[in-house]
Amino acid sequence: MPHLVEDTPTAGHSHLVGSPPLLSRLIDRVIRFISVTAHLSWLVLIVVIISNVVLRYVLADSSVALEEWQWHLYGYGFMVGVAYCLVEDQHVRVDVLSEHWSPRRRAWVDLLAMFILVMPFAFVVARDSIPFVEFSHQLNEVSRSPGGLSHRWIIKAVIPFSMALVFLAALSRALLMVKIILESPSVQKGTPNV
Repeated sequence: MPHLVEDTPTAGHSHLVGSPPLLSRLIDRVIRFISVTAHLSWLVLIVVIISNVVLRYVLADSSVALEEWQWHLYGYGFMVGVAYCLVEDQHVRVDVLSEHWSPRRRAWVDLLAMFILVMPFAFVVARDSIPFVEFSHQLNEVSRSPGGLSHRWIIKAVIPFSMALVFLAALSRALLMVKIILESPSVQKGTPNV
């Protein structure tokens, strides 16, 4: 998939990266493979929305299950899509300062962000959401709305699943940043290139 923005730590500096580390490539492949389901969920979501509109405004009927499917598909696509954006380096960032930094300095900032912010956040959310999913499964939780969807634990399981993917994507990104840091020139003429 083409990159939308060319201001990543490796943009224009492909000679610094070469081939990402093996573990990073494997993690990225797994996340890209799983992300295909998220990409397809957007197409299914469009069909569900159109069906719901036709049902409501043409046939003067409605379906609570279809309305809930809309939210579930949106949630799945978005949650899994976060890990995909991280793998493709298309996540949101503020480049006011970093656009003037060297690739090595950007790599350091990315590395610290992955270890200090992203990975702990993803770990805590994944860990703390598992009991939430287990409780829903034990209760055999269903929608409160009449005619709604059953098996609420399935959509709730997307939370720890997607956060595990985000954790892995951050690990992959961190490995790539370590490679950039180690392979980029660190000192030129006595001035640190950080």
